[in-house]
Amino acid sequence: MAILMKIVGFILALITPLASMLVWDPTAYFDKEVPVAEEKIGGFMKGVCHLDPDYDLIKEANVEWFRDDIPFPYLSDGSISPYYESWKREAQEYVDNGIRIFGVTPYPDDYIAYGLDPRDPESREGIQEIAKFYINDLKGIVGVFQVTNEMGIDRFTLPLTLEEAAEFIGMQLEAMYPIRGDVLIGYNLGGLSLLQLTPLMGDYHQYCDYVGVDMYLGCFENVLKNPDQLITLLSFVRKNTGKPIILCEFGYIGYGEPKTEAEKTAILQKYGFNSEEEARANIWEFVNNLPDDLREEITRDYSDRTPEEVGDLIFDGEYSNHIYCELPDGYGLYGYEHTPEGQAELYDYIIKKVRNLDYVIGMCLYCWGDSDSCYVCGQADCPVETGWGLVDGKGNPKPAYYAVQRGFED
Repeated sequence: MAILMKIVGFILALITPLASMLVWDPTAYFDKEVPVAEEKIGGFMKGVCHLDPDYDLIKEANVEWFRDDIPFPYLSDGSISPYYESWKREAQEYVDNGIRIFGVTPYPDDYIAYGLDPRDPESREGIQEIAKFYINDLKGIVGVFQVTNEMGIDRFTLPLTLEEAAEFIGMQLEAMYPIRGDVLIGYNLGGLSLLQLTPLMGDYHQYCDYVGVDMYLGCFENVLKNPDQLITLLSFVRKNTGKPIILCEFGYIGYGEPKTEAEKTAILQKYGFNSEEEARANIWEFVNNLPDDLREEITRDYSDRTPEEVGDLIFDGEYSNHIYCELPDGYGLYGYEHTPEGQAELYDYIIKKVRNLDYVIGMCLYCWGDSDSCYVCGQADCPVETGWGLVDGKGNPKPAYYAVQRGFED
C-alpha cells in the first residue's frame, strides 16, 4: 500500500500543471466582487491564527489580521457568557493595537448543548438570531466572519451529516447577509471535503462575500506532494463557487519523523498489545487504554461503528499518527522537510504564489506559536498538532516567522 501511495502521489504531482489549467478561471481578473471585498478589508488580508498579544512582534512580521474562534455567547439560562465577554474585551485590545479580527463562529455541538439543534426546524429562528447578535454586538471589532469551521471533518461536524452542516451554515449566512454592512461573511471548506461540501452550499453562495479554504498539504495525508496542488485546489473552489477566496488556514508541520517498527511495537505494548492485529481484535479495549483526550473523542464520535470500522479509523488514518506520535514515511511535499527550515522554505515559495492569484483576497497562516501538547491526543511529544508555530513555545521567532515577514511585505 505504501508503494502504491507513492506511485499515486508521483502521478498526481506530475499532472498538476494540467489540472491547474483545467480549473483556471480566466474571468477572475474582471470579477467586480474581488476589489469590492478587498476594499472593505483594506487590501489583501495578511493573517495568522491564534495570536498571542505580542503586538510589536506581530507587526514586525507584517501581520495585520488575527483569525480566532468566537465563543458561544450565552449560558444555559440565556444570560451572556462571561467567557464571551472576556473574549470580546481581548479582541477589542487587538483592534486598539492595529490588528483586525477574523472571527469564526461556534460549532454545531455548542448550539445543540444550548438547546438549538440544527436538525430541528424549530431551532432555525434561534440559530439565526444568534448569527444576527454576532453581527450587531461585534461591530467595530470583527471585520470578517466565518460561519463555523471545517464542516466535513468529523470532530467538528458530528453529530450532523454534511447535508445538515450545509444547512446549518446557510441559515446563518442568510440571516447575516442583509445586516452585515461593510463586514465580509462566508464559510470555509476543510481539506478534501471541499469536493463534497462545495455543491451542497450552492444555493447559499448568494449570501457569501467570500468562500474560505483550509488546506494542509503533506501533513494529514501522503498523496498530495506538489505544493502547486494548493493553487489547483484554490482554483477549483473559485471555478465552482465564483466567489472571492480566502485561504483561511494554511500551514506546514515544523517537526516530525517516522517511528521505527521497534518503537511502534513498544508504544502498542504500553497500551497492552503486541501488534496492531491484536489491537484490532480487541479494539475497544485498546481504545480504553489510549490517552484520555484521544479515548474520549473516539468513544464520543464512533461508538456506533463496528469494531472493524473503528480499527480502520485508528490504524489507517490520522489517529495512527497520534498513537505513534509520528509523521510516517511519505508524509510531506517534494523538496520540503518537516523541519523548521523546511517549513520556512515552503512559506517562502507558496505565500508569493497565493498573493498573485487574482481571485484570492487573503490568507491566514496556522499558527502563531508552537503548542505544549497536541489538542487531539494530549501528548506533548505528538508532532501532529504541536509544531505549526511561527514562534516557539517561548515566543522566539522560528525561520517560518521570517518567511511570513518576507511574504507579507508589500
